[in-house]
Amino acid sequence: MQSTKLVKQLMGCPSMSLDEISELLGVSARTARAYVHDTNASLEGIATIRFSRRASGYRLEVSDAARLDAWLARMAPLEGADDADVHQERVDYLLNDLLSRNDWVTLADLASVLYVTPQRVSRDLKDVEAELARFGLSIEKRPRYGIRVAGEEMARRLCLASLASRATLSDLLGAKGEESQELLGTVTRCLEDVVEREGFPIGSLAFQNLAVHVYVALVRIRENCYVPMDATNFERIQGSTEYQVASEVACAIERETGITLPDVEVAYIAIHLAGKKTLNSLVFDGAAEDSSEGSGVISDGVWDVVSRMLDCVAEQFKFDFRQDLELRMNLARHLVPLSVRLKYHMRVENPILSDIRTRFPLAYSMALESGKVLEDTWGSFPSEEETGFIAMAFALALERQRTEMPKKNILVVCASGRGSARLLEARYRREFGDLIGSCTACDVASIGSVDFSTIDYVFTTVPLPHPVPVPVREVTYFLDSAEAAHIKQILGGSRDAQGSFRELDERMFFPHLACSSKEEVMGFLCDRVEEHRQVDADFREKIARREEAAPTGCGNLVAMPHPIEAVSDETFVCIGLLDHPVVWDDRGTEVQAVFLIFFSRASNFEQGDFFSQLADLFMNEEAMRTVIKHQDWQTFMSEFEGGR
Repeated sequence: MQSTKLVKQLMGCPSMSLDEISELLGVSARTARAYVHDTNASLEGIATIRFSRRASGYRLEVSDAARLDAWLARMAPLEGADDADVHQERVDYLLNDLLSRNDWVTLADLASVLYVTPQRVSRDLKDVEAELARFGLSIEKRPRYGIRVAGEEMARRLCLASLASRATLSDLLGAKGEESQELLGTVTRCLEDVVEREGFPIGSLAFQNLAVHVYVALVRIRENCYVPMDATNFERIQGSTEYQVASEVACAIERETGITLPDVEVAYIAIHLAGKKTLNSLVFDGAAEDSSEGSGVISDGVWDVVSRMLDCVAEQFKFDFRQDLELRMNLARHLVPLSVRLKYHMRVENPILSDIRTRFPLAYSMALESGKVLEDTWGSFPSEEETGFIAMAFALALERQRTEMPKKNILVVCASGRGSARLLEARYRREFGDLIGSCTACDVASIGSVDFSTIDYVFTTVPLPHPVPVPVREVTYFLDSAEAAHIKQILGGSRDAQGSFRELDERMFFPHLACSSKEEVMGFLCDRVEEHRQVDADFREKIARREEAAPTGCGNLVAMPHPIEAVSDETFVCIGLLDHPVVWDDRGTEVQAVFLIFFSRASNFEQGDFFSQLADLFMNEEAMRTVIKHQDWQTFMSEFEGGR
């Protein structure tokens, strides 16, 4: 931490000039003065850093050496951490303190505990308020009284549990050290015993999260803070399987800790059990409860929601999954616990969210669009983390249909008579039979009489005398292993007859852009798209809607914006490489390579290869660094094709 570094340096020397302090802390002179000011506020009554004209520099004047040693000892755990780490530690502490108390507290009191100025606490509160807002909480302010958290008890607990799960606090929710570990251990043992005895289906990560939520509930109950629940909601929950399991958990906890959980707190545990249950049976779903217990039966209500989600995707993206039973079942099973999380505003972590958004942009857009159906049904739009899990179901369906895509019909052309053409045809059938639907042969003289309406590709050993309406690939008569592998790529992917991806076009590649903002670069690329491609008139609005739903920066200085729904009859990419990075979102993500992606309205499952390879490039830090450094088409294609 900068304050301790400065104090320790001044303790070992007579004085330091402002330039020396700036060099020590690695900041500007103005920022160095600010650090001196903040350190003095933290050391009030202990020591003072004062400028001495005689020494031509800053000196440390100690008024209480014992308290200074104690101050250094208290600050030691933060030493070595950078400013961002220290700031996050303060934010976590403030969240914990404010959520755990019901009374008012002043900024001065909080500042004295954290050894910073009230102004620093005030700045930290901006991030505190942003975190609270995720759970529907806010900070209430009152002159002369101070501040406190305003919001429902359940929301407080959800936020506390999220904080506790990060495991960044040494003083966890008010329970000290060994005591907190002992209580958490007791909760874990009770849950393990009941879950195993009852055969309740729950994953390991969800179990750990459940243990933290129950732990937080016990801490709050000790402080006489209970979750309110209306009678109708309680009666519905009381009749569920999860409530019976929660009752067993409550009894076990009471035996071990002596803490009695009232019925509403048992219902609270039941809600969390339902939200974390693996995808088997229904919860809190009226008529379905009697018949679905343990059987995996999907209620009509959930099935209808899935149908509306698939209708939405079919309408907006022209991918019709409505006959895909496996996708229907995957979504339906996922919606059962998800519906509980949406109803009660429970949050879930998704450790692979960034990878999902990067690797499966089309599937993520489908999940975002279908999220409107979930909001209409359960009153809450899925978070980015939940959207990522839904996207996985769509990505699996896309991949399944891509690998099961129709076989290609090919025409084999040879220079001489039909006999040699037939030999070549037999070779292609033997080599590529699993990828070929029909394979016909002719000599070059007969090419003019061929009906190309059912032909996908032409492979010829000689140049054709005139153009044909399908892709053409020139091959040798005797296929070697490299050429055979190349042809398999053509037949199995979205590359054209020259082995290139049709989605990439040098005319849509724009290097060395001097744009200074996200809006400027997006405006430039959208203008170029309008000049070179046929897209819907409202495509800019649909790109903006996608960015509002979730920013598309994906690391390694890359962003991949795209419309929230299909606006073109073809899939293509417009690429912009900037001379200097621009800030892409509120999180401060920097971007220097922008890939503006447009999905085809047609259901083209062959796009999977292209997006998979594009994602490999995005996540390859060295390759993207090379692309951004050289900023030319040949280098880009070389790095892109390097992932094949």
